[in-house]
Amino acid sequence: DRADVSALVPAGGDVHTYEPPPSRVAELAGADLVIMNGLGLEASLKDIIEENTPSSATIIRLAEALPAAERPGGNPHLWLDVHNAARYVKEIRDAMIDANSEASDIYELNAQRYLDELRLLDQKVVDSIALIPVQNRKLVTFHDSFSIFAQRYGLEMVAVVASSPGKEPSAKDIQKLVDAIRDQNVPAVFKEPQLNSRILELAAADAGVEVCTLYSDSLDDKVTSYLDLMRFDADELVRCLG
Repeated sequence: DRADVSALVPAGGDVHTYEPPPSRVAELAGADLVIMNGLGLEASLKDIIEENTPSSATIIRLAEALPAAERPGGNPHLWLDVHNAARYVKEIRDAMIDANSEASDIYELNAQRYLDELRLLDQKVVDSIALIPVQNRKLVTFHDSFSIFAQRYGLEMVAVVASSPGKEPSAKDIQKLVDAIRDQNVPAVFKEPQLNSRILELAAADAGVEVCTLYSDSLDDKVTSYLDLMRFDADELVRCLG
């Protein structure tokens, strides 16, 4: 209740390609603080944000606040490691205190409560992955958003459909995907709700495996928060790979 918060990208939108209408862009003009992930995640929005945010406002890029050595391959999806999400929270806390120092005690308290939840969440994900047989801890996803998740929680990235957002795979790419699924005995592949999964579904049908769902950088009516997202993903991995 100390801030009016709005999202430039709506629930269900693809942050890589979303183009906001003028009414949403206009909200930037009244911003005191703009929070981005950075590392190219909002490439289609970067110029819009920078050109429409007042000079008096602060723009923070959460991923870029982490040391370069902890940004593997420049992948922007750092929050899928809960340890990184905790660091994001601290950056947001500090930025809000800078913007409204008189409420610093409240921001400190709320951030600490959330950090306590994140510690429990991280253990939940670790415990869930432990339920999956080691030979089944393999990921095939639509785009390369889960490599950091896989690295943190002990899964192997076998293949992705699209190496970068908006890039259509060739027939040869699709065949390589099918071969990888078969050769690696991958139990299931994972689509993302905000992305067109037709090619992944075709490859899964050819390989005879199930198509399941993981959330990475978009929410919806079913998964409405970061905590929900990580819990859903952990449970879905157990359901489909266990």
